[in-house]
Amino acid sequence: MTTEFDLGCATCGGALQERSVDAESLGVGGEGTVPVAECPECGDRYVPEQTLHRIGGRKRT
Repeated sequence: MTTEFDLGCATCGGALQERSVDAESLGVGGEGTVPVAECPECGDRYVPEQTLHRIGGRKRT
C-alpha cells in the first residue's frame, strides 16, 4: 500500500520524509508526538492517514 511517505511533494516534487511533531502544533489537544510527512526542500507538511485517525477524536485548540 502506498503511503504519504512514498509520494513526492505536491508543491516542489521533493522526497517527503517522516518527522514527528507535537500534536499541539497541528492544532489538536493532547500530549505526545504524531508522524507527519514533511518536505525538506520547501517545508510543506502532509498529514498521513494514520495521524488523522489518531487525532480525529481530539478537540481542536
